[in-house]
Amino acid sequence: MSGTLEIPRVLPVDYLSVSSVNTYIKCPEKWRRKYIDREYEPPSGAMILGSSVGAAEGHAYQVQIEEGTRPSTDDVLDLFSDEWDERIDREEVDWRGDDAGETKDVGVLAVKAYDSTIAPFVTPVSVEREFNLQLEGVDWGFRGFFDLEDADGAVDDLKVRKSKLGADAHTDIQPTSYLLARRAEGNPASGFNFHTMVKTKTPYAEVVPTERTDAQLDQFVDRLYGIAAEIHWRMESDVWGGAVPGAWWCTEKFCGFWDSCPMGGAA
Repeated sequence: MSGTLEIPRVLPVDYLSVSSVNTYIKCPEKWRRKYIDREYEPPSGAMILGSSVGAAEGHAYQVQIEEGTRPSTDDVLDLFSDEWDERIDREEVDWRGDDAGETKDVGVLAVKAYDSTIAPFVTPVSVEREFNLQLEGVDWGFRGFFDLEDADGAVDDLKVRKSKLGADAHTDIQPTSYLLARRAEGNPASGFNFHTMVKTKTPYAEVVPTERTDAQLDQFVDRLYGIAAEIHWRMESDVWGGAVPGAWWCTEKFCGFWDSCPMGGAA
């Protein structure tokens, strides 16, 4: 790949997203298999945990918006359990060495930590609101969902993590893209807050705020154009490539395509 790449008007997908961009950056081959060939990648236990906790807390916030009162922690735990069971029944979960019961127990503790330290101080105004960011000069866009928008004008996102969120909060593309979307709507957010539930031996919850300048938002648009140009070049040349050698995510534990990937377990 050399020279200046042309920004494509169309892509093989209608929209990019945080997850698709992160996948492409980590491994173009995985991006091709997921978003072009539509190959199914079984979710890990950690993914099931995060989505179940997020769905339960999102439902609780929606009830708070509609009824003015947030459900009790016991009710949120029931929601979490129902979401967990539904996802376990629906998905072919790749536990990757994790124990299902222990993972669910961690979720219970995470919900309790979040509901006792963060949730009581949030006044929600929207939950899971979709945005579609159209970019100038192209027919594709950027799509996402705001986990939570609060009365302070901030965008909040719930994460279940295995470790404390540090400096990565200030380079993560999710706050950048979501704040860009709010600016494009003509309603700039006052900031972005990660609501993290950390899966230590004793799980805890904390708010990690981060901000972006207008210059950083503009640079992200340029980055999206660059990624689109790369994708177009790879489609035209049929040259993809895998993760950087030694990358932790290019292992059997962290990639559902490992066994069939010519740059992974099938090599």
